[in-house]
Amino acid sequence: MIKFIVGLIIFGLIALAIIILIVINFSYKSFRQLRRAAEDQWELNQKRKEQKEKNPFGNDYFKSADGGSQQQRQQKYQQRGQQTTQQQSRQQTEKTTTRKTTTSSGVTIIDEREADKKIFSHDDGEYVEFEEV
Repeated sequence: MIKFIVGLIIFGLIALAIIILIVINFSYKSFRQLRRAAEDQWELNQKRKEQKEKNPFGNDYFKSADGGSQQQRQQKYQQRGQQTTQQQSRQQTEKTTTRKTTTSSGVTIIDEREADKKIFSHDDGEYVEFEEV
């Protein structure tokens, strides 16, 4: 009877040890995954910080360095934008012709290239249609 109880206690301890090892294994794997994710995030933040510090375009690239309030700058930019869009639309209407093509699947292709513009220059040779074998 004592051997049975001792055997049962030993079996229970072995089963408990196996369960504890499985729990430790799963928690270790999840800890490693969390650590890798944290390291990856840290590296990404470091790269972003380095890019901000480098700033290859200089401070005046973003055009916020000129004087005046933010409202005045926005008005200037809006006026410039309106002027440039008007000029661009005039130039486009003078130079381009619009051609629309609708494919069988219903996609509409709008071609607004200059009418006289060639895709290939004359010294590029001939364009020949071919079939792949």
